[in-house]
Amino acid sequence: MDKKKRSKPSDLSCIEDWMNQFFTDPFSALLDCRSFRVDLFETSEEYIVEAEFADVKPEDIQIRADRETLIITAQTALQTTESDQLERSILLPFSLEKKKIEAVFSNDILEVKIFKEGSCSRKSSYIPVQFAL
Repeated sequence: MDKKKRSKPSDLSCIEDWMNQFFTDPFSALLDCRSFRVDLFETSEEYIVEAEFADVKPEDIQIRADRETLIITAQTALQTTESDQLERSILLPFSLEKKKIEAVFSNDILEVKIFKEGSCSRKSSYIPVQFAL
C-alpha cells in the first residue's frame, strides 16, 4: 500500500517545508501589498507572527484563533465601514486550540507569540492585545 506523508506538529521538516511554502507563495506577497505585511519567525520556544500596520489604532486590532488559523483584523482610520476592514488569515500546520498565545502592539508592529510548550484553556477564540509604549 502507498502511504502518504502526514503532517505532525513535532516533525521539524514539515514545519520547515510549510515555512518555505509560506514565504515563497506569490499570493502572500500580493496580500502584503494590498493589506498589511505579515512575517513569521520560529524560535526554540515559540512561533512569532508579526504584522506591520500604518494608520491603525491599537484598539482597532482583533486577533482570533480558529482551529489551525490565526485571523488578524484591523480597522484603519481611513476606513468607514466594516466591509473595509483589513484582514489576514494565517494557516498554521498545527492546532491553536490549547496553545498559549500572547499579542503585543508597539510602534506599529503587532507581535503574536504562539508558545510551543504549555497550554491554556481559553473561553473565547479572541486573543487580547496588550499595548506597549
